[in-house]
Amino acid sequence: MPIVTKEQFLAASLDYLIIGGGTSGLTLASRLSESPEITVGVVEAGGYHVDDPLVNIPGMMGRVLSNPKYDWCFQSEPQTFANGQTVPQAQGKGLGGSSLLNFFAYVRPSKAELDAWSTLGNEGWDWDNLVAYMKKSEHIQPVKMPKDDAIRNAAYSNPAVHGTNGPIAKSFPGHITRLHTEFLDTLETLGLPRNQDNSDGHPVGSILFPTSIDQDTATRSYSASAYYQPHAERPNLLVLLNARATKINFSTPEAGHYAAKGARVSVDGKTFDVSAAKEVILAAGALQTPQLLELSGIGQKKVVEALGQKCLVDLPGVGENLQDHGQVTLIVEVDDTLETLEVLQNPAKLKEHEDLYKQQKGIFAGIPSSTFAFFPANTFADNATIESWMGHANVESGGGTLDLVDDTVKAGYTEQYELLKRWIADPEQPMAQILTINGHRPLPSMAIDGSKRFATILCAYTHPFARGSIHAKSADINDQPAIQPNYLSNPADMDILVKFFRFVLGTVCETSPLKDSIRRRVLPSFGADADDETVRQYVREMIMTVNHPACTAAMAPREHGGVVDAKLRVYGTTNLRVVDCSIMPMQICANIQTIAYAVGEKAADIIRESRVEEN
Repeated sequence: MPIVTKEQFLAASLDYLIIGGGTSGLTLASRLSESPEITVGVVEAGGYHVDDPLVNIPGMMGRVLSNPKYDWCFQSEPQTFANGQTVPQAQGKGLGGSSLLNFFAYVRPSKAELDAWSTLGNEGWDWDNLVAYMKKSEHIQPVKMPKDDAIRNAAYSNPAVHGTNGPIAKSFPGHITRLHTEFLDTLETLGLPRNQDNSDGHPVGSILFPTSIDQDTATRSYSASAYYQPHAERPNLLVLLNARATKINFSTPEAGHYAAKGARVSVDGKTFDVSAAKEVILAAGALQTPQLLELSGIGQKKVVEALGQKCLVDLPGVGENLQDHGQVTLIVEVDDTLETLEVLQNPAKLKEHEDLYKQQKGIFAGIPSSTFAFFPANTFADNATIESWMGHANVESGGGTLDLVDDTVKAGYTEQYELLKRWIADPEQPMAQILTINGHRPLPSMAIDGSKRFATILCAYTHPFARGSIHAKSADINDQPAIQPNYLSNPADMDILVKFFRFVLGTVCETSPLKDSIRRRVLPSFGADADDETVRQYVREMIMTVNHPACTAAMAPREHGGVVDAKLRVYGTTNLRVVDCSIMPMQICANIQTIAYAVGEKAADIIRESRVEEN
């Protein structure tokens, strides 16, 4: 059934109520509604941005950020270790969730990272299991370049590694400049090889990264277009838009466990209760799932009661364990023969590329980004430095931010830090990443000269040592949650960024052939010879999120701060599950889009299996 009214939604007899029509939520809704005898309802707080060029056209990447029509426009709490600044936290608003505004990267984590999820107490959640669901969610499209060019561009894909029949279109960027191969050649000179297909669980190396773009139509492929739209007419799939769940409703507990019977939902300022006969599934994303749990009486007792709520289930892990990737920006002016985003400031060139887009060609048909490179620690740090980072893999190195965390949560952190120690010293595990943009990244107070050409190099850490939190600020769901990533609170995060940024600035950018295309450094103002404190101050001023918040309703044993079990059920409940990236027990090195789809796909199978067991 297409989008329905409040009255139609209330009149339906729902089996499953999904709160959040985002990346994982729509994946789950689509799969569950494949069974015609099951009725699925989705409550989405945003709208449906169908056929919206700002969403659909790849070359419009980033233009919906900070626009409240598409983005929740959250801000972090002031960051003590980053000069007290607040850091924007984007989250997609509307059908598709963050898959409607992300930067298209469709890369996978390492095998070791996903196997670690199983090690942390989650049977059935490992590389072999999850890669099957990643493949189920996608269909790889042929690389549109000769084999020799594909190899040179690090895009020679092994078909066996990828899915072939899934909803999400997966393709490699078609509009690239020579800067891409110059990056790859330069990094190879420095000892980081091309990785012809980093989707096989071994991400170290440089790549032309795969994207969630349908190259046949030159449009974004995301959960709303790929999972929902083809099945929008199913009579057993109901979607209610501009409707915000404010609380999950529970029945009187039996044997100490609460059963979710539905949710309270607000539409146009009026609230009403929606019932679900079988299950309620929370898929509000890592930034909002903890808030709704706490406002429903599930979370650490003192936090829930401070909100004026009765604590139904004392779960100290709710909202803890926030892990995000942080990055800093380097911008250079490059050879003016390169075609970067600045050409679009020329009206004639803009018209040319608008016309090219009608043929699925040109800048708008792809994204202004192509190169990813994943670096193990030993490529930019010496042994003594690596050992010092290992020494910070503990709760005590959190700069005081973890001192008051519940002991069960600390126990989970201790397990995670033991894994981090192994990865730091492992040449097969990335600890830092380069992400590139063919153009000048917009930054406050920096005018862009359209007559020149620029490249942006983003330098990020892949495994945060810091652990943060997200909690409800008040009893009002409309008050944004308190988002506290604790960026740079652990000295290892700061030192990794400093060492890696200095390496990129002073070695990568000063090595041919990349060096030969760089005319001057635009940002930062200093060079590689700057002292450490100068670089550290720059990192404090420029730290930004890569928009990969995760792990805030972690899947882990309850005694280790877990919020959900391996069946995604919230502890202390019988039929409330969480299905989004908040269930990740530990952050991965890559973008989390592929994981969001895999979680939705696996959740569908888990729920199907539970139905069989009931019958």
